[in-house]
Amino acid sequence: MPPLTEMLARRYDFDLTPHYPLLVTQFLVLGCPMLLGALAGLLVLDDRDQRTLTALRVTPVPVMTYAGYRAGTVVVVTTAYVVTTTWASGLVPARLLPAALLVGVLSGLLATLLALTVATFAGNKVEGMAIMRAAGILVVGLPVLPWFVPGNWQALFAVLPAYWPAKAFWVAAEGGPYLVPLVVGIAYHGLLLWPLTRAFARRQR
Repeated sequence: MPPLTEMLARRYDFDLTPHYPLLVTQFLVLGCPMLLGALAGLLVLDDRDQRTLTALRVTPVPVMTYAGYRAGTVVVVTTAYVVTTTWASGLVPARLLPAALLVGVLSGLLATLLALTVATFAGNKVEGMAIMRAAGILVVGLPVLPWFVPGNWQALFAVLPAYWPAKAFWVAAEGGPYLVPLVVGIAYHGLLLWPLTRAFARRQR
């Protein structure tokens, strides 16, 4: 039993165990893409400042290929980070690790969405940091509220991209059909990423 869980049980007779999925969601499933998405977005802004993106115009490599390379890297790193930290946390049983792998892919798409948002709409790194601070509420704040909302009322949060990896992990933790929110989340992220990627490419012309 983790020390915090033991202390709360001893001092306040409060069982933290049922809330482990919430803690893992906030700090790992959503916290990882928030940090890695911000880092990736700032790296793209740095490439823009270094005129790397300008140099791509005179090479056979199109901007969309560059964006795809960055996106693929973010998805792979985020997935690995989510799975590793979830396993190392000691709060998740081994049976949930396959689900954590799939949820990690969805978290990677979320990180990519954040990175492209910064790269597309920020003119410099200061603006990029401001966008990420505002996005933090939508990524690690509001999406955990459905944990406390009963039944179908949770659907009110479905417009938030970060809701879907959180929901998929919670359903998996309950032993439910987590592939449903996972597939819906992947499709939703794809619908958002496609026009955002094209907008990013247009801004580099």
